[in-house]
Amino acid sequence: MGRAPFLIIFVSVVVAACGSSTKPAATHATSSVPSSLASTTTKPTSTSGLSGKTPAQVLAMASTAALAKGSAHLVEDIRFGSSTFHLVADVGTTQGKQALTSSCGIKSCTSVFLVQSAQTGYLQGNAVFYEQNFTMSPTDATKYAGKWIAVPSSTSFYKNAATGLTMSSLITIDTPSAPLRFTQPTIVDGQHVVGVSGALGPDPERGVGGTQVLYISTVAPYLPVACVIQSTGRSNGKPLDTTDHMSDYGKPVTVTAPANSIPFSSVPGLS
Repeated sequence: MGRAPFLIIFVSVVVAACGSSTKPAATHATSSVPSSLASTTTKPTSTSGLSGKTPAQVLAMASTAALAKGSAHLVEDIRFGSSTFHLVADVGTTQGKQALTSSCGIKSCTSVFLVQSAQTGYLQGNAVFYEQNFTMSPTDATKYAGKWIAVPSSTSFYKNAATGLTMSSLITIDTPSAPLRFTQPTIVDGQHVVGVSGALGPDPERGVGGTQVLYISTVAPYLPVACVIQSTGRSNGKPLDTTDHMSDYGKPVTVTAPANSIPFSSVPGLS
């Protein structure tokens, strides 16, 4: 759900660099999420406050509930061909932070991005991350590894990286588009849920087509629990599968601007 355009940029470059030698990163358990996204019912069969609601109405209820909470903890796993990526984020109303990891053979790619305000974000990565994602020399990548770089909102990088790190943007990209259908009620992460399945939502960076299911708790206040996306990846037409798990709604998210950050425009290979 990082976020997503930033992830696709990162995924595309890393896969090209790693080839078939990529090792999967440690992943969040996703076995509770049904592997099939086929819709089999037109209404929830469980006796809940969702009975009689249309898929669009249930999505609206989930969106309202999530936005009212104002924050959530997000764990996202991405499978792109033979590569696996793992993201952990805390998403707030106006602030957010994410940590992304992957393994590229014996090289570990890591990065952190903070949304401190609508005007500024902060990036920190290791040398492998900078070499693989930007036109940065090995010497410069080593020089700036581990240092905080201030990224103004006027840059395309900020717009891409900040997507999904506020609640409104996260809900937008995790909401499927019409035509909408219900999936069978099931259990995801220990919670009774029903899925709303539809076309890939308004996030073309995730792919050029596919299916998206948002699993919503059947217990009030009907919060989103997980999102499963199967798409045709934007890069090289490779399938891109994404699973989001949302939890810990309502916990405060506070991002403090790192001290001694380096201006984005002064870093070679970034701007």
